[in-house]
Amino acid sequence: MNLHTLGLNHDSAPVEVREKIAFSPSSVPIALSSFAQSFPSSEIVILSTCNRVEIYATSPDDSLDKETLLDFFSAFHGLPKEEFANHMYHHQGINAVRHLFFVASSLNSGVLGETQIISQVKEAYMTATTAETTGSILNQLFQRSLNVAKDVHTKTAIGKGNISVSTVAVDLAIKIFKDFSEKTLFIIGAGEMCELVLKHLVERGAKTAIVANRNYDKAKSLAEEYDGKAINYEKLDEYLPQADIIISSTASPRHVIHTEHVKNAIKARRGNPMLLIDIAFPRDIDPEIAKIDNVYLYDINDLNKVANGNAEERKKDISKCVTIIDKEVAKYMAWTEELKIGPAISQLRNHFHEIGEQELERLRPKLGELAHEEWEHIVYSMQRTLNKILHKPAKVGKEKAKNGGGFQYVETIKHLFGIHHKKDDSKK
Repeated sequence: MNLHTLGLNHDSAPVEVREKIAFSPSSVPIALSSFAQSFPSSEIVILSTCNRVEIYATSPDDSLDKETLLDFFSAFHGLPKEEFANHMYHHQGINAVRHLFFVASSLNSGVLGETQIISQVKEAYMTATTAETTGSILNQLFQRSLNVAKDVHTKTAIGKGNISVSTVAVDLAIKIFKDFSEKTLFIIGAGEMCELVLKHLVERGAKTAIVANRNYDKAKSLAEEYDGKAINYEKLDEYLPQADIIISSTASPRHVIHTEHVKNAIKARRGNPMLLIDIAFPRDIDPEIAKIDNVYLYDINDLNKVANGNAEERKKDISKCVTIIDKEVAKYMAWTEELKIGPAISQLRNHFHEIGEQELERLRPKLGELAHEEWEHIVYSMQRTLNKILHKPAKVGKEKAKNGGGFQYVETIKHLFGIHHKKDDSKK
């Protein structure tokens, strides 16, 4: 199985590097289409989140390898490979399968046990199916990864506790502002994450909320739900001085809040502190803002660290999770073996029947005059004998395939009988 995973994550690369090669939601279909045009017989899924950027790809031949995938990243983003290649990991075959199952189950997340990654993996897979860049291999792989994640989270305590980005953001706000009743929230963006943070803060006593979004109708809808006020996106600077707590999560490829914005806001606030929580990726808020006095800035990396601070209880169940994952990896690999075993057994059967046909051709002239029915009986008897001989090896091969050893079993038989792949077979 020529399956590859190439990517980087929060452990292998700093946020500055991850931002450079991240795929925005709108660019993923474009990237999938571009890859499919370059490798028509391939399958591909792109997973791009705040903590990781990964490509899962497979092909029936040897056209894909680590270098071709690195070249794709480089060409699509217009970046020299030297700027990111050293931060990337590469997995192949069973290791790629195991890696995805770990990712989907949140054992490889910035926050151990978080559940958002499950919906992100599902979304990445659905985007690829819509773009028609998946086939039997990746369809099975991603469907099974989602089932594995469900099993891990229902059968273990890996997701126990408040470990979502939204709850961590609220916990940070509580540490800085004990009482929210007199504080003004400024929500930039109107997506699911912003709504969750706003909901939690209102539940904790916040009464005043301002919502800004490029789509004013979305901002208005979210603001009205929590008795807040919607503003036009272009008026960010004007309203910043009113904000005690700023939560930003947009899909902008560039910063939406700059140093000068916050310097002016702090000056207008007469030094009263501001808390800025950037849960966007790429980041919405210029990291230089953290250097301003009376400003507290946290980005996605900071939230991950806080969330993992109390992960000891969840870590106790890691071994249970690994047991579940390894069992499912074995099942998937057995399925791929069954995919291969069919063509291999067919080749074995064809080889023996070709020998039988050759011997019948030699035998026919030696038998003299025979009625057609008599010759048909001889041919049938030969074919029936060969099928009986091959029945047991084929049956054992299929049984062994379920345990991951079928293909090697058939390859051994082919080696014993001198059966070789025909060039045309590889193209079928």
